[in-house]
Amino acid sequence: MRILYHHRTMADGAEGIHIREIVSALRGLGHEVRVVALSGDPTAPAAAKQASKVASLRRLIPAPAYELAELGYNLVGYRRIMAGICEFLPDVIYDRYNSYSTAAVRAAGRTGLPLILEVNSPVAYERSVYENLQLKFPALAQRYERRIMAAADRIFAVSTPLKQHLVERVGVDDAKVRVLANGADPERFAPGKSGDDVRRRHGIGTQTVIGFVGILRPWHGVDLLIDAFARLRASHPAVHLLIVGDGPIEQELAARARGLGLEGAVTFTGRLAHADVVAHVAAMDVTVSPHATFYASPMKLLEYMAMGKAVVAPAMDNIRDIIEEGSTGLLFEPGSVDALQGAIEAVIRDAGLRRALGERARARVVERFNWRYNAQAVVDAATECARALSRRIRER
Repeated sequence: MRILYHHRTMADGAEGIHIREIVSALRGLGHEVRVVALSGDPTAPAAAKQASKVASLRRLIPAPAYELAELGYNLVGYRRIMAGICEFLPDVIYDRYNSYSTAAVRAAGRTGLPLILEVNSPVAYERSVYENLQLKFPALAQRYERRIMAAADRIFAVSTPLKQHLVERVGVDDAKVRVLANGADPERFAPGKSGDDVRRRHGIGTQTVIGFVGILRPWHGVDLLIDAFARLRASHPAVHLLIVGDGPIEQELAARARGLGLEGAVTFTGRLAHADVVAHVAAMDVTVSPHATFYASPMKLLEYMAMGKAVVAPAMDNIRDIIEEGSTGLLFEPGSVDALQGAIEAVIRDAGLRRALGERARARVVERFNWRYNAQAVVDAATECARALSRRIRER
């Protein structure tokens, strides 16, 4: 198939990984993909530099002006998508949903092409509740969201609670929404990778390593992990906490660790390139996602699982989309330091459990939670939409 992929993001962080991986997987299945985006094709060599320029420009724009620029982008985006359609002659448009982003909707309406929408978060809700990129015009964003969702032929939501939110609060037709969790690359994130260099670099040696990967934001619960680790260390002194990533509360978390007397027992690596994350996960014995938003599909969990690591995560509905309690990971009561400590301790004490959880988790990623599986689901939906369009044309 010929798929025109549109996104309006900076293509950095987890969103950049997701875009790059799904585009590469679609091409790996033999399909042609044309990327239309401000930051360019994320699989191209110059993509990182272009994304950096977009990110720098974003930081210079006041919040209200930025939101108006988002609306203004629709004119630019529409022209770019239409030009791509004329040159590329796609079978379908695949759009990564973002606030106010109607460029793909308009192009699909103009050309009659099917529109598949990828929804990674309830953006109007997210930008009203969380501190990052707070909306100045929330009611307007919600109206745009309803319009965009209604126009899509098919929607992929990354979690079951996200689908429920779209259906119950946005008014989307249940029948056109499919849950498709994020994925991992089981070849890149493979159990055979070595973490020895990471252990030597940080002076960890043979200690048992508890690890976290991700952006350090309040809703990721790393403070909870530090508190649980402090309690755990009282009975297990030969443990080390490895925190991979940076973010707005990094200094606050470092101060919390110092206040609990954890100097030398906690390592903050700062932000790393995605390729460097592999060796750091390889250095971990127990991998943790302490908290998540109710709608997220945490990529870190899937990468932990792909590497055959024992995973500890909160017992939330979106996490249950990915992890089967007691089989591919251990789930604990969300927000409970005691429960988190207990789950980590159970894995530390039992090497057999640690190994079994990791092996089953790895098998599940190879079977289901990988980018190739997701790409095939997109192709299947695109094929179905294209056939429906052909039938409508024949019946005219």
